[in-house]
Amino acid sequence: MSGTEALQAAFSDLVLDSDISAFRLDPIAFAASRGLDPGDARAMQRWQRRLLTYRALVRFALSDPLPDCFPITKALLGEDWGDCVAAFLDSRTIQSPYYRHIHPHFVEWLAAAQWGQDRWPCLLSLAHFEYLELEVLRAPEDETEAQASSPASASRVRFSGSARNLAYPWRVHEATEAEPEPAEGTALLFCHRLPDGRYHQRELDGPESAFLTRVMADATIRDAAEAVERDLQEALDLLADLHAEGAVLGYL
Repeated sequence: MSGTEALQAAFSDLVLDSDISAFRLDPIAFAASRGLDPGDARAMQRWQRRLLTYRALVRFALSDPLPDCFPITKALLGEDWGDCVAAFLDSRTIQSPYYRHIHPHFVEWLAAAQWGQDRWPCLLSLAHFEYLELEVLRAPEDETEAQASSPASASRVRFSGSARNLAYPWRVHEATEAEPEPAEGTALLFCHRLPDGRYHQRELDGPESAFLTRVMADATIRDAAEAVERDLQEALDLLADLHAEGAVLGYL
């Protein structure tokens, strides 16, 4: 590792490690243990207070976007929210230079680390559901290709790129900041962005969710309806509703 790379790694440790008591106690020893040359070690000692301020600013910048996206998750964790965010930063999961990637990285980390899920089994589902709204709103604009506006039973369905068909083992859509712990129970949700840019979701029954799963995987309308034993006209009516809302763009 070059001197520059060692210095970059030391700064990463200083900013992202949850425990930097070694740096507070002896900056020179902290630097030496990371392979920095004596000049860089003395500089760390000289600028210790400013480096601690830098650490605080960077950690604030990385964690500040989280509560806006995950207010119910934060309410669920209560006093443990700070420990959760500290563990997330300590994991070095954030690799992107873009703020918009912090939110999905947080959900990915919860899934991989399973942090807190022994105490809050609903945690990952709730955080994913909260992030989902942001993902739907940020989805790229749909291309305006010519599509048939009315389907035949043999048609395939073209969905908006913002459409998501999901199943959760918790009633995450019923959780609030006042009552953040969702009840256990299946939630089958279809979410998308309306033509005016607003987020929209609806709860589905089992056959509706299974039907949409199949047509979103490119099955024909007839084949998907038959596979889940759904009346063809009911399936067409559901697609008509979704077309009116902008979730279905057309038919092929």
